[in-house]
Amino acid sequence: MANGGPDNCSNCIHNRAVREVEAGNLAGLEEFMRRSWCSLREVNITRPHWTYCANAASHPPSDGCEPKGWIRASGLYEGYVRIPWHGSVEPQVEVPARCHVCRRETDQGITIDDEGQTLGFCTNRHYVEWWQTRHEDPDLDPEAFETPEERFGDR
Repeated sequence: MANGGPDNCSNCIHNRAVREVEAGNLAGLEEFMRRSWCSLREVNITRPHWTYCANAASHPPSDGCEPKGWIRASGLYEGYVRIPWHGSVEPQVEVPARCHVCRRETDQGITIDDEGQTLGFCTNRHYVEWWQTRHEDPDLDPEAFETPEERFGDR
């Protein structure tokens, strides 16, 4: 099965489903998906083949483990890009959205739940620009992502 690389949650020892497969207590992809849960961050992982974090490991670390960085999801396709979760809230990708930043409507956008409301975004860039207003990460540059004009071809 294709997946998003070796550093995703489907290969990580912190994923309960991975441990259950190794123990021989789990059969089938559907069951694996249903049971995917990050024991390090205490969150449900709905897309383990396309979810990532800096703690991804195939063996338990010898020095214990503290969460590092953000959980990341595969963003809208512009090559393989990863966008951060909003804390423990997973962004929904390739869904209908009206952009919170520019008001563009798209069938292939991003949505995120924030304080009881669902916000939409037309591009990875607009999502990350908004995300930076809620979180601090100097290493995450919105300018590294496509502009709406590049994505939609309306320069």
